[in-house]
Amino acid sequence: MRKQFTAVVLILALPPLLASGQTPPAAPGKPGPQTPALKRVTGIGGVFIKARDPKALRAWYRDHLGIDVQVWGGTAFHWADAEGKPTPGSTAWMVGDGSNFAPSEAPFMVNYRVADLDALLAALRAEGCKVLEKTEASDYGKFGWVMDPEGNKVELWEPPAGS
Repeated sequence: MRKQFTAVVLILALPPLLASGQTPPAAPGKPGPQTPALKRVTGIGGVFIKARDPKALRAWYRDHLGIDVQVWGGTAFHWADAEGKPTPGSTAWMVGDGSNFAPSEAPFMVNYRVADLDALLAALRAEGCKVLEKTEASDYGKFGWVMDPEGNKVELWEPPAGS
């Protein structure tokens, strides 16, 4: 997790096609994946929602949904297999002011876990996607960002080795 999270989790339902690991066909006239062997998104690392009053919204989620909000403003849902046994990984949940969502004006940002950030950013650039130049590396891993066609900022996160 990064030290400066600023948001709340959204619950997302992924279409069966994405869950199966298949690559959807490109829309007519649009470039499709140029490197189909490249492992792209491997999971959701976190989902963040902008709040007008982060402190009050954190309290609402704690009091009404039982989310164990930590001092840093969110929590980590640790992954488990079908039998409930812990598996490596977690999904971050956070309430904040959304200041790190720029240049997007959306009230949320999704953080996707990826296997190889540098290779994925290069592939996205080659495919004509708007990849933001800034990247970050820390004890929490490597981070990069891309804007989707609707102007939403998407965070891409390569966890540290062994995570």
